[in-house]
Amino acid sequence: MASGFGAGFAGLPNGKSSPYLASSMQKHLALSLTLLLALFVAGCAVKDPANPRFVVAEGKGIKVTRAQLDVEVDRALTNFNLSRDKVPAAQLSSLELNILNQMINRQIALTEARKSPLTNAAVLAKEQLEKMKKNFPDAKAFEEQLAKAKTTELAMVKEIEQKLEVDNLMRTRVEPALKAPTDDEVQKFYTENPKLWQRNESVQAQHILVKVDPAADAATKAAKKKAADAALARVNKGEAFEKVAQEVSDDPGSKARGGELPPFSKGQMTPNFEKVAFSTAPGKTSAVFETPFGYHFLKVKAKEAAKTLKLEDVKNEIMSHLKRLKQGEATRLLLEDLRKEAAVKILLPAPVAAAPVTATTPPVSAPPVPPSPAAPAKK
Repeated sequence: MASGFGAGFAGLPNGKSSPYLASSMQKHLALSLTLLLALFVAGCAVKDPANPRFVVAEGKGIKVTRAQLDVEVDRALTNFNLSRDKVPAAQLSSLELNILNQMINRQIALTEARKSPLTNAAVLAKEQLEKMKKNFPDAKAFEEQLAKAKTTELAMVKEIEQKLEVDNLMRTRVEPALKAPTDDEVQKFYTENPKLWQRNESVQAQHILVKVDPAADAATKAAKKKAADAALARVNKGEAFEKVAQEVSDDPGSKARGGELPPFSKGQMTPNFEKVAFSTAPGKTSAVFETPFGYHFLKVKAKEAAKTLKLEDVKNEIMSHLKRLKQGEATRLLLEDLRKEAAVKILLPAPVAAAPVTATTPPVSAPPVPPSPAAPAKK
């Protein structure tokens, strides 16, 4: 009997096969190979949480790998000027979990946002990036910042675009449902936070600094003191304080502003600077005095006595704060609903438990948060 596929089938000449049969067998073979490959991949699913391909979170339209999470964690640590080996294991685990939740929220919010796309997001993102570039002295400085942040211009544009899309989602889904804070809510917040409205005595002044190296010899210090005296003499003879400051002062923070300092209260400046500032009458210029930075003299522009701000003075500020709180809560609830819809599962191992504090194990602080606007620097 002839061997081979097709032999023995009625109606087929010996030695020949049906084109239909060959096609069916090819499809069957391809399907079998696909199933075998799927079983192989499933059997080889990454189970090591340290493996870059390990899936640390998943859900409908959501997938985050260890590699993706590590990139975000490393970027955060770079922003905090930290490295992994400097952060205790328990705190690193906590940081990873926080960042992972941020990544999940970003993905689900972006997916939802794109159901009603912001059509000009790409154009707006490029415009924002160009504005950001203008904050740098030149292109090289911008490129150096990108390198420090471990990102690229293309990636940055994409991030800005995604943020614009998510912001649009919040504007359309969250803000319309928000109610403005009531007068009763404003009054309650004002009453319950009395320390927020207390203001200490403050001074608004401008100064000129002739900087002196602490290790300078007597002759150098004498020359610096003479330069400061000469600058004060120019002011006392009628030259504008601002002009002299821009020409003479060694304080980079105030020189360009004619020596102008932000208003300050006690405890914000070095002791001798504070003593002179608070003892000089408004409109008057002090004599030359010394601090650890060198020789100064200052002019007091105004003083304000200690006081407690009245409700009418801070009502708008309180309303803005309460509105942000309401927005935050509404955003949290929206993201919570979207996470449920996406059936998000976090597969990251549980955070490492912190070691008990003993006499030989000093407590450690958590990784720092991004800095808030700084108080005036001490002079």
